[in-house]
Amino acid sequence: MNYWSRARYQVNLPLYEGKEKVTANDEHLEIARRAAREGMVLLKNENHVLPLNGRCRAALFGKGIFDYVKGGGGSGDVTCAYSINLYDGLKQQSDPPEIFEPVCEFYRSYVQKQYETGSMPGLMEEPDVPADLLQQAALFTDTAIIAISRFSGEGWDRKSMPYDGQEESELEFTRLSEKLFPDSDFYLTQSESRMVERVCSRFSRVIVVLNIGGLMDAKWYAGDDRISSVLLAWQGGMMGGLAAADILMGEFSPCGKLPDTIACDLTDYPSTNGFHESSEYVCYNEDIYVGYRYFETIPGMKDKVVYPFGYGLSYTDLRITPKAAEEKDGAISVRCCVGNKGNFPGREVVQLYYCAPQGFLGKPLRELAAFAKTKTLAPGEVQEITLTFAVSDMSSFDDLGKVRKSAYILEKGVYQFFLGTDVRSAEKLDYEYKVDSDTIVSQVSSKLAPFQLERRLLADGSTENLETGASVDYRENALGWEGSNAGVCLT
Repeated sequence: MNYWSRARYQVNLPLYEGKEKVTANDEHLEIARRAAREGMVLLKNENHVLPLNGRCRAALFGKGIFDYVKGGGGSGDVTCAYSINLYDGLKQQSDPPEIFEPVCEFYRSYVQKQYETGSMPGLMEEPDVPADLLQQAALFTDTAIIAISRFSGEGWDRKSMPYDGQEESELEFTRLSEKLFPDSDFYLTQSESRMVERVCSRFSRVIVVLNIGGLMDAKWYAGDDRISSVLLAWQGGMMGGLAAADILMGEFSPCGKLPDTIACDLTDYPSTNGFHESSEYVCYNEDIYVGYRYFETIPGMKDKVVYPFGYGLSYTDLRITPKAAEEKDGAISVRCCVGNKGNFPGREVVQLYYCAPQGFLGKPLRELAAFAKTKTLAPGEVQEITLTFAVSDMSSFDDLGKVRKSAYILEKGVYQFFLGTDVRSAEKLDYEYKVDSDTIVSQVSSKLAPFQLERRLLADGSTENLETGASVDYRENALGWEGSNAGVCLT
């Protein structure tokens, strides 16, 4: 059994003599590079500044050019022999840009010294670029690439995280994080804001690469016309810098989509209010209205969205054409064609949403039902895609017994469908599915029901009060399935 212990997969050692490395062999490195590219999201690309080409000149700014964060801390970390930062990723391109090296040398020296004194990736202050280097870079090129990096860890990557119960090592990281990010690492630091402003005032083409593990403030780049392009590169693992460079240089068309909604401000997210109310619990007053379900449903919140769930740009023009939809054997299928009308190879993620009728149980106005990614389509190529999901997936859980307690209910009414490339732009299909009477999809028992939640959000933006103080045995199993009564109608 020791052969399969975690230790056997560390430091890229062969599993046994005569065999190739368990990780970091050529095949796995290519998979890591491709996976990182596939998930990166192009948020902004005004005037088609991206992709760049090997004939261009570029100046690189921000410690994140060298201060690369490959993944999270604690259990989010991965042991690997090396990681590739954005600078090295650009230099390793088959047709690399000409880079203004003096600024890079400034950042390289700074980051190296910080690492030597014990700093961790993503947890060092942004240095001020000497004015003479900034001026020389502006004479060298009109194109600047800014890299912003953030570290993410367990229990300390946001300010005001309670200290109670933290290990001493976690406390150290918490204090360091609060020192570097006195407001919150959700926002740019003062030194980062100063660097961005100085770069934007001197370069006409500014590209931002976000090497971050979670969302951060978007106002500084979304609303600034001086910033042409923004690539959300996430924390892309050991090959992440190379993968980001592949996209910047046009070796690969971005095809990642947002798994979150990016709102105007931190306070626009319903979970922000009261999140640090206690170190022992969090009150999920938003109920099922989390993420896009909140912003697409609650009145007035659509206006707070900067980039919607499922959003992501491409270098080419990919178009979706609905063909047919039907229900058969308890499943709904939607068939469509995706065509590449542009001049660049690319992939698209087709997304199917449904809107359930508002009955006794609250519903989001749109909910993701199915999605699929095309193959890489050459210019002029078309691929047919069929998205299928179970009708029962559209049921809602009744926890209070408004229809039937502790049951998944498919409420009567008309179910509508939307097809597109993100939750906001998906267009309504002609097809509808009608349920004539409330139907129990599955009857279960009540396990681990909340007993301290006083109120919760409703679809119209109001709240309902809940009974509190019920006795709960946490030793019981989680939600248990006690048989299925699928297809039983309530009369």
